[in-house]
Amino acid sequence: MLHFRKSRSQGHVRQFTMTGEFFASEFSSNQSQKERNVLQPQWLRRLGLTLAGLLCCVLIGNTLTVSTLFAQDTQPTAASALDSIFNVRTAPDAKSMGIFQGSFLDAIRPETPSIQIAFLVDTTESMAQELPGIREKVPQVIADLKRASGTKVEVAIVSFADSGKTNKPLVGISNGFSDNDAAVQKMIDSLQPQSGRPYFPEAVDLAVFKTIQDLPWSEDEKATRWLMLITDAPPYDTSFDEPKTQSRRWYETDALVNVANQRGINIHGLLCESRPEEREAFTATVDKTRNFMGQLSSRTGGLMLDLSFSQIKEKVASAAKRPRADFTFVGAITDDDISQAKQEAEKQFGDLTSVRVAVMPHIPWNAMTFYHEDPGVRFASQLRYTLGRLPGVKTVSSRQIESEFLRLKSGPVDPSQWPQALCLRLQADILIVGDLRANRDLFDVQSQVYVANSAKPIAAISASGSEDVLMASYLKAIPETRPTTGPMVLLTKAVNSEQATDLREFWPGILGQMNSKEQGDLLSAMDLIEKSVDISVDSQQRAEHLESAIGLLKPMTESADANAFTYSLLASANYNLAKTREEQGQATQAKSDMQDAIGYLTKAFDGRRQLNDRLLQAEIEADHALLVRKDFPAAVRRYQSITQFSEASLLKMALRAHWMLAGVQCGDWGASDADDFQPNTQLARKHLIHILAFWPESEEARVIQKYMRWDSGDGKTGTPYFPKEGDLLLTAK
Repeated sequence: MLHFRKSRSQGHVRQFTMTGEFFASEFSSNQSQKERNVLQPQWLRRLGLTLAGLLCCVLIGNTLTVSTLFAQDTQPTAASALDSIFNVRTAPDAKSMGIFQGSFLDAIRPETPSIQIAFLVDTTESMAQELPGIREKVPQVIADLKRASGTKVEVAIVSFADSGKTNKPLVGISNGFSDNDAAVQKMIDSLQPQSGRPYFPEAVDLAVFKTIQDLPWSEDEKATRWLMLITDAPPYDTSFDEPKTQSRRWYETDALVNVANQRGINIHGLLCESRPEEREAFTATVDKTRNFMGQLSSRTGGLMLDLSFSQIKEKVASAAKRPRADFTFVGAITDDDISQAKQEAEKQFGDLTSVRVAVMPHIPWNAMTFYHEDPGVRFASQLRYTLGRLPGVKTVSSRQIESEFLRLKSGPVDPSQWPQALCLRLQADILIVGDLRANRDLFDVQSQVYVANSAKPIAAISASGSEDVLMASYLKAIPETRPTTGPMVLLTKAVNSEQATDLREFWPGILGQMNSKEQGDLLSAMDLIEKSVDISVDSQQRAEHLESAIGLLKPMTESADANAFTYSLLASANYNLAKTREEQGQATQAKSDMQDAIGYLTKAFDGRRQLNDRLLQAEIEADHALLVRKDFPAAVRRYQSITQFSEASLLKMALRAHWMLAGVQCGDWGASDADDFQPNTQLARKHLIHILAFWPESEEARVIQKYMRWDSGDGKTGTPYFPKEGDLLLTAK
């Protein structure tokens, strides 16, 4: 039943509502009902939306519909947001964080000597379902912020309600800031529900002003000063003033922005949803709340996270499902560290110049596809895998190639200039394009080689044969181009290496045991696995790729002739699927996938000596020592043998070995609990530096930069901590 308070004003009725009904000042203007009907059509008022609200829908994205504007479930969401916004592993991407397209982690200035953050929390009845989660997660936010910033963090906790005589509009101002955990926890415990009556709007403007004016903010110009406003309700309209209840608008938004900017305070906003009892009032006023908080945030250099939008809410909830990893202190990394690593390597081993190669699907330009079942796509995947295992060769991922090609195709560049344009966009020294023709079980491949500074191909490569020997024939044909200068010389040198000799024998040994369908399925699975390791791809799409790859590979294991390479691919696919499941918050399924990966790894280990690839054997042995035997010293020795600087120093396998060594030396994968192994964080840091120095374009480098908050402007990491993610994938024994 609705309860209204009524009063007469200039001949028409003004309706004021108690908490849980309509916004008090929604009806306080002097306009007649007829005039309001003209300004706000009937259908729009039924939806509880204003034109400003619809504009926000457009800003968020044109796929957002009115029916999905407001999330309908009643689970607390503020806790989910606080769980992730300052966590370098789980923070949602900037593009999903709201209208202002920012990430809270990006708000941390690397040069700041200290951070002061005042949590200004609405503790009225409408926020009752959010308060327990806020109390639980604020300590976690503080810990995340300390780790992400690497600096001193001082905290103030202030709660507010309305300004009526029976309320306590501000609680906690007198406590000031503290960096003492016990004192801060006492402040957090003070966040208890209080009355927000008589109306749904609150004295949020007064609370913001008093928090800015009365807290002892630092005078240090370099210090970071943040006010984190958490509420579900707007202030009163400017024209609203009721002396009897002391309900009124105290400060205009412009005044609050000015005083915040004068004190150098960034105002961040977390717009929450009300409990079900106040949902009608919330829906009627959310546009005003959004506008008020958006103005405060955008005009003071802050950020706003609007949890009233279902798409944003889903992103935050998904991020919060991920288990929280432990972090290890490894120390800061700078551009100087990276340069020094390069200089030391060149001094010891000479020139470490590499050639970056992009391989297009071998399909005519006008019929180009990236579908994994196309023979031209399969050949390109096999060639990328092969070249990526040669010394001094770096390959561009299929995902990058596909993305840049589709952009190029939709743009104004003439097709005759596509090869040059792709070289430039992909930063590739060499682009290999071509066509693959099949005649029953025989294949004929014709490739052209392009470089960025030439509109015409600089070389042509021809090869033919059945699928099991085609790659060996192709590798043999590359030196026959007889290059004299440029990137092709480096590629030819790599193809003449000892590792290339192994690979020419490797493919006939693997594919020669299979029928044509199995050969195609294995190469398709390789393409799908390659596409799945790109962290920029949506996790659901990655999971689908990996599930498809596993579906293609598993039938091959039913044969007694199943080879170790098939098992190693299944181990890789299940491992990456486990990582993806963990990212999606599916911890139980992630551990199950990880156990499947370990099972396939064991079978790959048993058959490893059948492989004509010594480096692949070494990698399988290292993984087995780490994940199955849990012999950490042996695993380190085996990985280390792959990373030794030599002709093979820039192998993609060496990249992965550095990555695994960094984890083990951080104490990951259970290494911190081992009796016979002592992790060394300085060695972990060294491996991370090597990845950044010699594989700066790799996915591993991107992860390091993300987790350690690399600042390209300052040339250093923003946090000295690195997460231990492997532990999350292992089933506790």
